[in-house]
Amino acid sequence: MLSQLFAIVVTLIGYRGATAITVRFPRLQPLVVAVLVVGVSWWLLSGDWEAFSAGGQWISFWLGPATVALAVPLAKQIREFAHIWKGVLLGVAVGSAVAILVVLVIHWCLGSDELLVKSMLSKSVTTPIALELSRSIGGVPALTAFFTALTGMIGVLIARPVLKWGGIREDWAIGIAVGTSAHAIGTASLNRISPVQTAASSVAMIVAGVITSIYLIPFSF
Repeated sequence: MLSQLFAIVVTLIGYRGATAITVRFPRLQPLVVAVLVVGVSWWLLSGDWEAFSAGGQWISFWLGPATVALAVPLAKQIREFAHIWKGVLLGVAVGSAVAILVVLVIHWCLGSDELLVKSMLSKSVTTPIALELSRSIGGVPALTAFFTALTGMIGVLIARPVLKWGGIREDWAIGIAVGTSAHAIGTASLNRISPVQTAASSVAMIVAGVITSIYLIPFSF
């Protein structure tokens, strides 16, 4: 129990340290820096990864409430959303379909294991939903958690350059793109940039979870 508590303390302090670093160097992504800082710190201080995983479960418990809290910016932009909801729904539906299609194409090209594929199919939705979807279609939740986190981190790193290259500058368009492809991690990254982008990303993240759940129904049989 003490090891688990120590893991939680190291994680929280490491995250605060990473936040301070990214304030000084804004180009760095907080989550990526936090992963490196916490990982290296725990490796140097303990190295007991089973205890770290057990402690992390206490933090993971709050993923659900934290994800719900991302709906607060949406409440402030609800009137604007009411005028564009059809376009948002269509965009998220297409984006979610592409996310699944990419996994299937990779599987077809590389001949990867079916269990691995099922663990990857829900990688583009927020973690609590992704884990439940993985269980329902016969995937491995632990692998799904890894791929979901990796998808979010990669999405955060490449979203800005890709959107800038594509000439996409409108706040709602940016938010929808990030929320659909990089779920809660991407949404959180927008929180310090624009409340409108955060609201749009929150919408996309929620809708993507629902639509992906529908898309994956055939894989559960």
